[in-house]
Amino acid sequence: MRRTIRWVSRVITGALAALGVVLAVQLLRLRRVRLLPGHPGFWISHVVTPATGHSDAPRLRMVVFGDSTTAGVGVETAEASLPYRVAQLIADARHVPVEVLGYGWAGARVADLAADQVARARQPRRPGQTEADAPLRRADAVVVVIGANDATGRTRPSRFRRELRSALDAIRDEAPEAAITVAGIPRLRGALPDLEPLIAFADAYGAPLRRIQRHEAERAGAAYADLARDVLPRLQGRIDPATALSPDRFHPGPQVYAAWAEVIAEALIPLLVPD
Repeated sequence: MRRTIRWVSRVITGALAALGVVLAVQLLRLRRVRLLPGHPGFWISHVVTPATGHSDAPRLRMVVFGDSTTAGVGVETAEASLPYRVAQLIADARHVPVEVLGYGWAGARVADLAADQVARARQPRRPGQTEADAPLRRADAVVVVIGANDATGRTRPSRFRRELRSALDAIRDEAPEAAITVAGIPRLRGALPDLEPLIAFADAYGAPLRRIQRHEAERAGAAYADLARDVLPRLQGRIDPATALSPDRFHPGPQVYAAWAEVIAEALIPLLVPD
């Protein structure tokens, strides 16, 4: 019995050592990965009209916070970006123009929401304006897409909860009537396939962070858009896996962003005040 235990112990130790070597090599390779530039060549600041044409209805104002996926990294035009696509779906569903303004930037983590992005959205954009003119104060809808960099960077769950709660409280205090949607961390498996199992570990680390996102969204009276669960079924049979990701094989491509937008818009639209 003791020999068996010692043998099992040696096997486990050897396996863990081998896995440690693999992960160490992949971490070195990860540092050499060349991601797309953090600025895609355009800003997220648009008025999106319904596909049916011009509308005289008052604009619905939407503010978007988050990481590179909200800045447009992975696509070539603003029209293909995630915020624009969400705005288009809302405009078509409600038959109103949607003014969308993005504050996200590449590499952002949850701690950057309240400290940077929300703080900037609380400030007027133009000289002569007052705090009442600040984008967040006037927002009808707010979308938060954050967490992927926290999963890969292993932000502690306790800090993730604290920072997300702080951001959502600040948003709710500034825009008490706004419809808010928090998009959960997407599936990371499939991104950077040459770095498995490192990406698999990051994806697993994201699981408890997703649960925190869902809980904090409910606490703040916000909707939760489950990207990890609901995006993949929409893509099956509709997309070529070879073109699902952008050229850096990490950021989503246009078709994946379109599916993300559907999931987010379906969570957000029911919260909007009826016409």
